[in-house]
Amino acid sequence: MVLPRVSGFIIFSRLLASALLLWSLFSTQAMAWQRVSYNPYPVYAAPVNYYAAPVNYNPYAQPYARPYGNPVYNYPANNYPRYGYPQQNYFTPQFVPAKLTKPVVKPDIKKALPPKKPITQRSTSSKKIFIENLLPYIDKENKRLKQLRKQVLTINQQLEAGITLSEKSKSWLKKIAKKYRVKGNPITKPQAREELLTKIDIIPSSLTLAQAANESAWGKSRFATEANNLFGIWTYDKSKGLKPKNRDSEKKHLVRIFDHYGESVSYYMHTLNSHPAYSKLREIRQQQRRNDMTLDGYEMADGLEKYSAKGDLYIKLIQQLILQNQWAQLDGSNQSA
Repeated sequence: MVLPRVSGFIIFSRLLASALLLWSLFSTQAMAWQRVSYNPYPVYAAPVNYYAAPVNYNPYAQPYARPYGNPVYNYPANNYPRYGYPQQNYFTPQFVPAKLTKPVVKPDIKKALPPKKPITQRSTSSKKIFIENLLPYIDKENKRLKQLRKQVLTINQQLEAGITLSEKSKSWLKKIAKKYRVKGNPITKPQAREELLTKIDIIPSSLTLAQAANESAWGKSRFATEANNLFGIWTYDKSKGLKPKNRDSEKKHLVRIFDHYGESVSYYMHTLNSHPAYSKLREIRQQQRRNDMTLDGYEMADGLEKYSAKGDLYIKLIQQLILQNQWAQLDGSNQSA
């Protein structure tokens, strides 16, 4: 029974000796920290006084002061929050107080200006004025053509009846035949007299208005305002022409200048009545005469194929203008003779 006690004591003493040896070895390193000089605050953390007033840790605030007033330890407050450790993308923008300015009140321009008329109303009134200004010239020229046609009819009847004409009447008839490009002597040839009678006739108001509106943009084109040219009539006489702005360099044509709208209407009607390019138009009109019909500008427009480079498209455009504006009702006047 004695042997176990001795062995236990030995074991205990050995363990105690080992502990004391270990303590003696590490006690110097364990207590060495008390003799080391160190900065009590980490580089990234500022001291926090929980009893002091709250500090605004702003990037634009004054730098933190390290203890003992050592400038080496002073560092700027870059992005360090008040919690004492850096955070990524921490940023507090600088507060700039807004300047108090008096609000600027802009005047209401719409209320200051007079109310504008709708575009459709303005365009309608301008078209109406254009028609009202042009119709008197159309009626006047048609009346002159009607009177001239009566004079030619009278002379033709005298020649068919075998009545000898005066020299003055013969000279006048030849002059008129030449003006309207009639081939042959109207005094001796009935065919020439018939051709002359076919060419001297009125142009319906509907057709004249439609072409004038189309060619002059309802009287607003440059040729209409500067040259009184409502029908796009050309000339090669420099003393009576206006040069187009977009004319090709190889072309020499000019736009005919007229003194007033009446002269433009007269020249236009004479062109349709005399030029060979519009023989189809005159044939349609002559056929309406034979059938004792009202001269119809819509149907006569079929003879305008050579008036414009657009051809058939131009004819449809003129006929569409006549239908849209109901100008056919104007063709009832100046139909007799």
